[in-house]
Amino acid sequence: MSQTLPPRRFYRLKPHENQATQLPFVRYLPQRSQPHHWQMPPADDYVDACAYGRECAAHLAQFFKDQPHRLNQGLLGKIARDVDFMDPGHARGYWVGFFSYAEQLMALGALRCDVYAHVDSVHALQQAQTQKSELEGKAPSRNS
Repeated sequence: MSQTLPPRRFYRLKPHENQATQLPFVRYLPQRSQPHHWQMPPADDYVDACAYGRECAAHLAQFFKDQPHRLNQGLLGKIARDVDFMDPGHARGYWVGFFSYAEQLMALGALRCDVYAHVDSVHALQQAQTQKSELEGKAPSRNS
């Protein structure tokens, strides 16, 4: 493999460091007020780009493992928003490797639980949180 992979690390950050910009593919760009969630080096080889993308997915998984309170904040959506899916070059391998490995990790997680029972519990939790907010007058009622 000719391309250097990002160094592996843990993401047990101090509170002031708790940023997605610690991930190897998230960077601030001068022309944006928010971080760009898909900054990759130039790609010279498709296979190497796939490997780099898989490695980045592993970094994201480790980030969530070490920072579980960062779940449900739309980080994966921000990454997908910033990917150039139309790039016809070798850089396509970055997102192919990234999302393919993310799918594998999702399947591994799904093997550990009954996914439909789990999603039912998430639905119930959200409904309970909504009802609590409505009772406290913090959110408009669904019927209003």
